[in-house]
Amino acid sequence: MEHLLKTACSAIERLIQSSEPYNGLIPSLLDRRTGDMLQQLPPAIPGQRDSDRAPQGCNLMHDIPLLGTLYALAESEGKAEYAEAADRYIRYFATQCTDTPTGLFPWGEHAFWHLTEHRVGSSIARYEPERRAIHDHLHHAPLWLWEKLQTFNASCVQRFADGLEYHWKQTTPQEYYRHAEINRKQYAPDDVRSCDFPRHSGFYIFDLAFAYNQSRRPELLQQLEKYLDYWWELRDERGLLLIESRSPQDAVRFHMINSPTQTLSLAVSLLEAADLLEGAAPTLAATLRHRSDVYLSGFLSAPHDPAQGVFAGLCTSDNELTEEMSVWGSVYGVAIASSSALMCLAAWRLCRRPELLDWALAAGACYLEQPFPATSGIAMDAKGIRPHEHINLIGHHYVPARDAGLALELLADLYAITEERKWLDGGVHLASQFVSIYFDHEIPRGAAQGIEHYESQLGPGYLIHGMAHIALLARDGRDCRMPTEYTCR
Repeated sequence: MEHLLKTACSAIERLIQSSEPYNGLIPSLLDRRTGDMLQQLPPAIPGQRDSDRAPQGCNLMHDIPLLGTLYALAESEGKAEYAEAADRYIRYFATQCTDTPTGLFPWGEHAFWHLTEHRVGSSIARYEPERRAIHDHLHHAPLWLWEKLQTFNASCVQRFADGLEYHWKQTTPQEYYRHAEINRKQYAPDDVRSCDFPRHSGFYIFDLAFAYNQSRRPELLQQLEKYLDYWWELRDERGLLLIESRSPQDAVRFHMINSPTQTLSLAVSLLEAADLLEGAAPTLAATLRHRSDVYLSGFLSAPHDPAQGVFAGLCTSDNELTEEMSVWGSVYGVAIASSSALMCLAAWRLCRRPELLDWALAAGACYLEQPFPATSGIAMDAKGIRPHEHINLIGHHYVPARDAGLALELLADLYAITEERKWLDGGVHLASQFVSIYFDHEIPRGAAQGIEHYESQLGPGYLIHGMAHIALLARDGRDCRMPTEYTCR
């Protein structure tokens, strides 16, 4: 499958070229023909919010899977220049972009590093000038990234861990908020919606576990335990968690709704944090594993019917399905089956619960059976897509590169675990389709339709990783050196 590997490597090499004017940082928006950073923000495609984008900026959280691909290919293909490029990116970020008043990084959902003005950038400020740069974790930051940051600037790791304190509100009972100001040491306001999504506490717990291992500062462990206990007291009798602890009455879609996917995400993060703390805090590690097991049972108790291709995204306390995960087509707040299936596999590798592998196998079968929707329509109301709304779109939309990449990643991981040829053959077939859909230039487009530029926010890093992973598995089999990408959770 050399053409798939060549496609991934050609994209990587053009992206490295695009990073050269910016100290190794890769612009989020690129002209795919020239590789130049776009100076104007193109219109959002359906399902995309301007408040999530990084005009004239770079977002490390978007680029994690891409950087992971560089390190893996540097090892497997002997391309030392790939690892040098990834190191240059992370070194510059760690030493030049993290010296914020709170220590929180300019990355995630609403903040980025502004490449032309050399400062923290804010996506929200474009339409709400009074809003400042806001930290949101967005996805999981993996162990290898924290190790690199530690190598290049150990103090930024500790300052970031301390900055997680600013996600708390000074209320009684205390509540955390997934948004925090980056440039001001200010706690979240008391009167805002909770937005204390369970998955975010898992991200913070893992970050704090890593930082604690480096410094053994007791206040970091105290902060970790505070985040750990928060949702434990709010679980239902099955172990399922609400999507947020107190959704407003007018938030019809989320009001008092359980989120199996958020519950699963937290469970995976707890297992990974437990592995980190096994030597430094074994009793706490055991608690993390126990609570993860309860949350995994909660996830599995949701009204899924994997044999029929039904995967619950949201459900009521009575276990009534209110939102089903689709195979293709994700937008803000609406996950797809591949991301949850990958979380199941990440958890399975750590705890070996067979039901998790069964769930992922059922999801994988849907990707073998359901054709990729290269073009499709979308239902929107007359006002279109508005910032800061949870969007429940009916039907498929212009599939972002992330969806394509996660599908490849799922099939690759299922093959790596089971060695059943159908997963590899299905992945190769899909990857070959994606070459013509996304890679008509060396730099991939951000979505299958309605877009001609590269945009990191739409997840092309996941697509490049998935393409390379399938290609290496097809060539090397069990000797494949590329780990699975589990950060989209």
